[in-house]
Amino acid sequence: MNMNRNFTRIPNDVLEALCTLNVSGSEMRILLYIIRRTYGFNRDFAEIPLSEIASAVGMFASHVSRALKKLSEMGLIERHAAKGMRPQTISLSEKFMQLPEMVTVTENDNPAVAENGNSSVADIGNSTVAGNGNHTYKERKKDIKERERKARGPYGFVLLSDDEFKELTDDYGESNTRDYIRKVDTHVKATGRPYSDYAAVIRKWMEDDKVKKDDFDMSKYAEFINRF
Repeated sequence: MNMNRNFTRIPNDVLEALCTLNVSGSEMRILLYIIRRTYGFNRDFAEIPLSEIASAVGMFASHVSRALKKLSEMGLIERHAAKGMRPQTISLSEKFMQLPEMVTVTENDNPAVAENGNSSVADIGNSTVAGNGNHTYKERKKDIKERERKARGPYGFVLLSDDEFKELTDDYGESNTRDYIRKVDTHVKATGRPYSDYAAVIRKWMEDDKVKKDDFDMSKYAEFINRF
């Protein structure tokens, strides 16, 4: 290894805290990127757009948003909402630094491990409990559906599966659908606030704007017309 390369200085207590965390691989990648953008630049917090994190860790923006919300609810990070054109501010929380002192493990071969001092957690062989990365069938089905979604729009924030796109075009026409994909995509880019269900958002925006449901969409017949 070339020891002359640049390095990120990480306090020992932060590394020890990372070793105690019971988070998913995706959440850990996001935490590491936050550490890179904070301690890597010798600062306690950083302005990090959602799109930047998504690009850095190779995830959809909607998945990053949910992971950040979970990390915030766990008390591991602190977030301050975007203001105007300024992106959100993220930092590690004080609780994160105290994790090594908070984690206790039961003895006498008791498989119920107290996580962060909570001795009431004991997911023993229960396949319906989504603990330690063990997702329920409903969650796995939802994950598969989300993976089928494709990034659309000029900035790629709008996530729609082919089925969702077809349903929208069947109802409102391809022209209207693409127009509102662009509008929603631009809105997310400007605000930094993603949505969990873009198909529902696009449909609501069109309903609010009283866009008429499609009776005749020329694009459906373009291939036929072009033959003549």
